[in-house]
Amino acid sequence: MLAVELGFRMINEPLYRQLWQSELGPVETGTVVVLLPGILAGIMALRQVGGLPARWLAGWLVLIIAGSIYFGGEEASWGQHWLGWQTPEGLASLNDQGETNLHNTSSWLDQKPRLLLELGVLVGGLLYPLFLWLLRRERPTDPGDPHYWLWPSHQLLPTALLAIAIGLPQRLEKIFGWPIPYPLDIRASETQEFYFALFLALYLWSFQRRLNAQ
Repeated sequence: MLAVELGFRMINEPLYRQLWQSELGPVETGTVVVLLPGILAGIMALRQVGGLPARWLAGWLVLIIAGSIYFGGEEASWGQHWLGWQTPEGLASLNDQGETNLHNTSSWLDQKPRLLLELGVLVGGLLYPLFLWLLRRERPTDPGDPHYWLWPSHQLLPTALLAIAIGLPQRLEKIFGWPIPYPLDIRASETQEFYFALFLALYLWSFQRRLNAQ
């Protein structure tokens, strides 16, 4: 996805802006599309939570599924971007973009959950593998250990790396005032959300697959 976006950015900027800045563009639509199989895998995993070694892991799984549903639903304004209905007046007056969603009504429903998700990807996807590598320890492989289920598998490392790296140029610009070099001056927040969604979907799929393997 990132390679295609940068390619369009360099080859045909008007088309890039038309596609990637649209609510129906490949990144925003792709974010919802990649979440769907992850949500399905998570729901299937709920039928097997009896095989988990700790009861709180079932609650953790429900939290990730609910967060993914909220993420995907909000990204598509719960179908408004595709079906095009009018936002109810009461909600439109509270929504700074006049859409049928909650994340444009309060930072507690937008920036705060996004920050928690970004921290989760950073800690679980990057810092935890780095911690294991520095201590020369193996990732837990015993299904009887709750850490085996809690932490993302090592296959999610590339997705986590992309998700965090995409936001770095904008963060460095904000902190140090460094200009973002071409062609990295893309609509990074939306692309980053795509990789956050992919991370969640792979996490849920991995969770369900490991339950099936027991």
